[in-house]
Amino acid sequence: MKWVFRFEYVVPRPVEEVYEFFRNVENMGKVWPTELGMKLVSQDKDVYTVSFRLLGQLYQTRFRIIERSSTEQYHETLDFPFGKLYHTITTTPADGGTKIVEDMVLESSNPFAGRFFKKILTYRHEAIKHSLGAGEKPTYKDPFKISLTAGNLISILGIAAAYVLLWLQPLQIPGGRLITGLISFLLLWFFTHDLAHYVVGRLVGIRFSNYYVGLSNIVRLNILPKPFKTLPVALGIKIDRANTQASPRGYAATYAAGPIASMLFPLTVPVIMLANNFTSLAGQILLLIAVANIIFTSIFSPKEGCIAKARKALRK
Repeated sequence: MKWVFRFEYVVPRPVEEVYEFFRNVENMGKVWPTELGMKLVSQDKDVYTVSFRLLGQLYQTRFRIIERSSTEQYHETLDFPFGKLYHTITTTPADGGTKIVEDMVLESSNPFAGRFFKKILTYRHEAIKHSLGAGEKPTYKDPFKISLTAGNLISILGIAAAYVLLWLQPLQIPGGRLITGLISFLLLWFFTHDLAHYVVGRLVGIRFSNYYVGLSNIVRLNILPKPFKTLPVALGIKIDRANTQASPRGYAATYAAGPIASMLFPLTVPVIMLANNFTSLAGQILLLIAVANIIFTSIFSPKEGCIAKARKALRK
């Protein structure tokens, strides 16, 4: 999919100063939302590597700057995780200052990329104007941020819905009981993880700032094709480290609680189904899926997931 963005604005600065502002990659940290933590990592001639955090994941990406003239630059990403981003910047004298025209093209396999990048790029546009004396300092409202109250409520409702589904009459279609059970399984797999982090964390003295919609740590494993690496959505919860006083064991217990919940709670679905009907084919299939989930999580989480974080916490 392709999205096109265009920004035109005038700032009270000479062309040379404005051109150099865009040419200086370190200025990216000033104009992108602070939540992204945009930082320059390295430079190799006209290729730059920057790091940033988005959707709960830390990324590094390379991009090239081509100076087409003394008033026009072309920036292109070389390995952007969300696809390709092309960016042309033109600066010309206007009204005693400089007129800036920015044309951006985003190509991504993620159908939602255009929507959330538009919000980020709009903030960036306003931040550039502020940095160059043409506007107020903007504020960024993270569209993926969820309050603790809302996040806890959503998680509790998701878990409750999973168990209610098990006691309702299954869908009157072939495989209806399996479909209903699978939905319950997925609800428990998805919504118990971060609620377990929260409950255990509160017990050991950890404080949290918010929930957020992000990407599953599965994307850190090299098992997904690149076009699909920005698609596995997960619910996350952010620790308020400034107001937290917890021991390494407390952190470890909090981190480990999530994957343990994601392994054990879905297992209750086939257990309940088989307790009601030991010969249930749907229950047997879901039991196999639950065992596979436990095996996969036991392998994946110590490498790139929350159990890896728990082990790291214990080493501190």
